[in-house]
Amino acid sequence: MKIALLCLASVMMGVFAEPEPEAEAAFDPTNYPKSSYPADYAKKYTGENDYCHPRKAPTCSKNGTLTFCVKDPEYPGKEVKYAIDYDPLVLKKYAEITDQSADNLVDGLTSLSEKHFDYSEYQGKTFEKGNWVGGEGYICPSDVVYARPLRAVNVDGEWRVIVQDIAWPGYTQTHRVEKCLFPGAACRTLAPCFGSKCLQKYVYQRMLSFDPCDPQKGIFIDIYKLPSACSCHIPRKL
Repeated sequence: MKIALLCLASVMMGVFAEPEPEAEAAFDPTNYPKSSYPADYAKKYTGENDYCHPRKAPTCSKNGTLTFCVKDPEYPGKEVKYAIDYDPLVLKKYAEITDQSADNLVDGLTSLSEKHFDYSEYQGKTFEKGNWVGGEGYICPSDVVYARPLRAVNVDGEWRVIVQDIAWPGYTQTHRVEKCLFPGAACRTLAPCFGSKCLQKYVYQRMLSFDPCDPQKGIFIDIYKLPSACSCHIPRKL
C-alpha cells in the first residue's frame, strides 16, 4: 500500500511541477544595441552622392593625384559638427599643438630661414650648373607645409573626412608635411661618383575622422600615411 501511495505522489509532483526554463539563447556578437542617432542621420549621404564610395577619390584630390586635401569646397561641415555634438567623449580623443614651425621642430633652423629656401636653380640634374650653385636650403630640395588636411585617404585606401575647425571652431589637427621636389634625383651639391639619391619618407599619423559613407560610426580615430621628410641616400659600394 505504501509503495502504491509513493508512486501516486511521484506522478502528481511531475504533473504540477513548474517547467524548466528554456536554455538561454546563444549570444549573437552582431546583435549590438542600435545607435542613438536620429533616424535621418544616416540619410545625409544617400542617393547619388559619390562620397558613398570610400575608395573613389573626391573632387579635391584632383582625380586621385593627391592623397590628402587641404582645400575642400565640398567639406561636410554641418554633418561633422552634428556627429561631434552626439559624441560626449570627443574631447578625450582630441590632442593638438597649433603652433608648429621650424622654430620648434627643426634643430638649428628658424622658421624665417626655412620659409625663404630657394631651389629655383636646381632641376634635379647632376651635371647641370644648378646642382652646384644655389641659396640656402636642404641637400634634397623639398616643399614643407604645416598642413591641416580636410580629407585624406587612410592606410586601407579609403577616403575619410578629417575633423577641422570648419566644423569644430577653435579645434584643428596640424601636421608637418614635407615632400621631395625631385624624388629620385641626385642630392644637391654632391659629386656624381657618390650615386646619391633623394628619397621620400613617410610617417603614420592618427587623426579624428568622419566617414561620410557610414555616418553612424560618428567621430573616430583613423590612421593616415603622410610625407614627412626628403632624405639623401648614398648607396653602399659593391
